Amino acid sequence: MPRPGITAMIPCYNEIDCVERAYREIRAELVKYEDVELLFVDDGSTDGTLEAIKGFAAEDPLVKYISFARNFGLEAAFSAGFKYASKMWTVQFDADLQSPPHEVHRLVEKALEGYDVVFAVRENRQDPWHRRLGTWAHQTIARRWLGIELPQGASVFRIVRTSVAHKVVDSRLSTPYFIATAPLLGARYTTLPTAHHPRLDGTGKWNLRKLFSHAIELFVGFSFRPLTWLIGLAGAVLAAGAATMALTLAGRLGPVAVELAGLAAALVTLALLLVVARYLVRVMRVQAIGVPRYQIREANIPIRADEALYGYETPHVVGQFREPEVWEDAS
Repeated sequence: MPRPGITAMIPCYNEIDCVERAYREIRAELVKYEDVELLFVDDGSTDGTLEAIKGFAAEDPLVKYISFARNFGLEAAFSAGFKYASKMWTVQFDADLQSPPHEVHRLVEKALEGYDVVFAVRENRQDPWHRRLGTWAHQTIARRWLGIELPQGASVFRIVRTSVAHKVVDSRLSTPYFIATAPLLGARYTTLPTAHHPRLDGTGKWNLRKLFSHAIELFVGFSFRPLTWLIGLAGAVLAAGAATMALTLAGRLGPVAVELAGLAAALVTLALLLVVARYLVRVMRVQAIGVPRYQIREANIPIRADEALYGYETPHVVGQFREPEVWEDAS
């Protein structure tokens, strides 16, 4: 079977301690294929990560990069990486190499069985307990309570048919949550257990606040069930309020009980408003088409003028970007 063309996409944010090792080890595995590129997406790093990537690119024609004007976040980084990948398959790596690059060959073999996406599931995950618990909890809630289809345990280490990745990016969802969007589009996906190592260099970028925010983005971005529950809850509060009023008029409730009931109703109302407000934010994001998901300050590959901070003044800007090469025997 012919070997596929592969883009190794590596998002980076302040990874100066990891990026050189990531370049060396990922390149060593990818050059075993005939047609490859290493696409670094610098998410507005301020610690010298971009300068290191430029150094790799100056000596290695396989290295491509795009650099954001500021930190736009991981979702923006992998969205840009998928959009500008030029090969038929794209493998997303983490710069910390907790998912070892040699596992890419197993992902490729699995994808060639006829899948559009293969998600790695980390065996014996070497992350802090709050990250392991947070991932399990929000994915379980999404699947069992909110009816969101996504593979349990899926990670960002994955191989994706680039044409499918383009569909995900171009869908312009308010929440570019790839793990949930790919099944929504009908992509053929599966999971594959892979090794996972402790982080050796640098510091992780995820904390409890980011984990919580990430979960909320998934919940409101892909399910309307919370709004349905709110209707039932609002009806229950209304009935309880009417009962409290009737009992008070009948003289069967004292002032303390009435105050407690009012406080409980106020707290529930506040919770209702918070959930509704979060959905309104989602709607506003969808309609704010003029607000860019990211802006590119510089790159060494052709980029779209509307995604370049300085427009046509930016080097390598073109009207259109490259389409991935077609490999007829992909599946």
